[in-house]
This record gives sequence, structure tokens and C-alpha cells, in this order.
Amino acid sequence: MLKPNILLVMVDQLTSFVLSSYGGKVCQTPNIDALASRATVFENASCPYPLCAPSRFGMMTGRLPSKIGAFDNGAELPASVPTFAHYLRLHGYYTCISGKMHFVGPDQYHGFEERLTTEIYPADMSWTPTPDFRDFNKDEKRGYTFGVSTIDTVKDAGPVARSMQIDYDEDVIHHAIRELYTRARSEDDRPFMMTVSLTQPHDPYVTTREYWNLYQDNDIDQPNVPFIPVEQRDPHSQSLYYHYGQDKCELSDADYRNARRGYYGMISFIDTLFGRLMKALDDSGFTENTVVIFSSDHGDMIGERGMWFKKTLYNPAIQVPMIISHPEFSAHRVSSPVSLLDVFPTMLALAQIKRDEITTAFDGRSLLPAICGEKIEGAVFAEHIDGGTEAPRVCVRDGNLKLVLSRAYPTLLFDLAADPLELNNLAGKNHPAEARLSQIAETTWPLDSLLDDVIRSQTERKLVDAALSVGRLEPWDFVPRPLQQNTNYVRRGDAFPAIERRGYLAYKDKQ
Repeated sequence: MLKPNILLVMVDQLTSFVLSSYGGKVCQTPNIDALASRATVFENASCPYPLCAPSRFGMMTGRLPSKIGAFDNGAELPASVPTFAHYLRLHGYYTCISGKMHFVGPDQYHGFEERLTTEIYPADMSWTPTPDFRDFNKDEKRGYTFGVSTIDTVKDAGPVARSMQIDYDEDVIHHAIRELYTRARSEDDRPFMMTVSLTQPHDPYVTTREYWNLYQDNDIDQPNVPFIPVEQRDPHSQSLYYHYGQDKCELSDADYRNARRGYYGMISFIDTLFGRLMKALDDSGFTENTVVIFSSDHGDMIGERGMWFKKTLYNPAIQVPMIISHPEFSAHRVSSPVSLLDVFPTMLALAQIKRDEITTAFDGRSLLPAICGEKIEGAVFAEHIDGGTEAPRVCVRDGNLKLVLSRAYPTLLFDLAADPLELNNLAGKNHPAEARLSQIAETTWPLDSLLDDVIRSQTERKLVDAALSVGRLEPWDFVPRPLQQNTNYVRRGDAFPAIERRGYLAYKDKQ
């Protein structure tokens, strides 16, 4: 097979268990289901960090976010850190992104040759959290910084005619589809790697009437784990309760139902957009030589345990869909744990880049053997260092065993085969795996010094952001370039029929 095109479709805050291909019973996603029916479905995929920017930076670089300083949503992805886009571009690929990757800093490309849209969130460091980990408390006077979701938005769930996220995602898909057709008409015969990244189903949980009305109140399932009173939660979950302001906003049963209904509606909306993208891929003649990867940057608690959003290492917040359709391999399912960190080496393997040609460090492993039907093994890692925690928390999953370790909170250990809802903490009960997994975690992370590194980074970034907000502002936000003349439309001196015919793209099937 020639080097395949690679289409990476990312969504935001989609937990895998709601999809029918992962056992969900409510959410309607016919286009994602169709992809899964012809793909390798990784049943236990995790993000490396339950927060947008760090998780995406980890995915693009194949590195644990803490190893590249991606501590929070205000952290810069250094221009010197190689991404899969750098490698693929170096090895003959046209690299392009439409949509969100939450790049922070003056480099807004990171190896992509072309960007089609702006970011939805700021490219500066204004979302850097205040480095106050050791002073975290539940003071009623506490304030909230930019970029932090608060629980009161759960009450916003319902139908809307438009929203910022709807506008953005429609723009992303429009430009992505247009780019596919442009590539099909282009004389540039390089294979392409296109990333298409949507912002839904990120909270707030609002969608149009069309998608809200796909569901009725009595369709909406209850959380698998009901509300746990705050005093009965583990200490970190108690911290998040106050971090998100849940003590200041009481949610009713109707609020829970509406939020989940809105979440499902948003997912059905992105499924429709995904279907449009798949049709354009087919009409462009690329389907038979394109690997499609569908995933999300992290999950969402959506009311499980009485918790919302992310920033926790419980499975609903860190488990993501990982669906990879390769035209040469048949559909099957893989139960071994995998990670978004594996996307980097998988992309390079798909592009036929040899191992000795990868000259920089990475933490993931290629999933191509699993796509080919081979067995894969090995531990996967996740971390959380951002606000709402007193010290970094790290996670090691090996098979069905999952350990969460921190210097500030009690250890958690779960056997996910016997306890998939993570209700029975086995830590401190002489489980034979606890010492082994703890040693892996201690070797992987410098837990005694990591918090100081985070505070130092945040302190420096807060100063830089404050300084750059004084005097003349120089925004880092990417602004799409206007269309060049004589490329798409008739302009002065053009022969009208010739320009029209140049825009034709015949169907490949000749029907």
C-alpha cells in the first residue's frame, strides 16, 4: 500500500461509555457507529491528562504532558518539541488542521503546513492558574480564574438556536470539507495528514431543538453511580466539589437529566458533522487510501458520583473513544489499555517512518500491531496537576488494575474487572499489585519535586502574561489568511468557462 492519507478527527470532552460502540444505550450516533463497524475499536483508551491543552499536547508529541511543561490550559507547547505533524511533514506529507488544538504561545502551527480556522480559546497565557496549590480551601470568598468551568453552567442545559460552539464546529467542518475537495483537485500528489478538531460536547450542555428533541426526558439514563455525599467522597473529589463551586449551586434531578440530555444532543450534532466529513472524504475519492482515527481529548463525569466535567482520574473523565479505521484491515476490538500518547508513534508507523528515523523521545507505543490483529500489552499513564488539587496526582493502569498516587491524597487502587465503577478502594489492603504499580509511578514521575516545578512555571507565566498585557498588545491568536486570488473564483482576466471547469471534481465511481 502506498503511504495512506491520515484523517484524525478529534472531539472535546467525549467520554467513551456513552457511545453505542462502547456499550451506551441512549446516545444516537449512526455515523460514528458506521466507522466503528469497519474499524479497530480500542475498548480501554485513556487520555494522558483530563484537561484540554495538556492532553492534546501529549497526544501530538507522544510525551506525558508534565515532561514538556504542559501543566495546565495556560501552558505553552514549546516550538522546539517535535509533534507528529513535524515528522509527517518531514517525510513527505501535506499536514493541515481545521479546528481546535488549544495551542498556547506564538507558534500556532507546530508542524502543520496549513491552518484553516482560528482557535476557539485564547493563545496567550491568561488561562494560567494562580499557583496556590498549598493554599487551596473551601473559603466562601474564593474566586474563579479564567478558563475554569463552574457548576452553575449545568443549569444552562437546554435547547438554543445558536451557541459559540455550534458556530465554531460548523466552521471547522465547512473548511475541512472544502480542503478535502481542494486536495482532490490539486496537482500536489503528496499524501495528507489532516486533523479536524471539534469543540463539542464540551460544557455547557446546550444544543439546537433538532438535537435536543432527538431525546425525551424518559429516554435519559441515570448515572451509573448515584450522587455521593461530599463528606463520603475521597479527599480529592471533595476538593473538586469546592473547586467547581458545587457547594454554591444545588442541582436537582431535573438538572442532572437536562445536562445529560443536552450532552447527548451535542454528541448527535457532532455525529452529523462527522457524517458530512466522511461523505466528503468518499466523494473526494480518498476513502480507499485513508486511515481515519476518531478520538477525544478527555471525558466528562456528566453527573457520575455527583461529579461534573473533568480534572479527576476516575474513568468517565479519562476514558475516551479510540476508533481507527484502516482500509486494509478488518474490524475487531482490542481490550488492552491504550493511550492518546500512542497516537504519535501510530501516526509515524502508518506513514512508514522507521523506528531509527524517530530521533526524539516519546512515551507512547504504536497501535499498528493491534490494528493488524496482534496482541499488545503494557501499562498506560495519566496525570492531573492543574487547579482543584493540592499536589500532582498520577495514574498507572496495567491490565485491569489501576493505581492513583499523590503526595497529598490517599492512594486509590481498583480492580476494574471486578469493580468497573471504581467503588472499592483496595489500597492499603495488602493487594499484591499495589507495591509494583506504586514503584512504576515513582519511577515515571518525580513526585517529590514536580509540584515545585509546576508552581515555578505558573509563577513565571503569570508574570509574562501580566507584562505582555501592558502597552501595545501583540496577540498570538491565529488569524486565517484570506483566499488567494485566482484560486477558487473568477477574477479579472479569467476565462469564465475555464475557471468553472477547473472547479469540477468528478465522482470516482463513474456512476
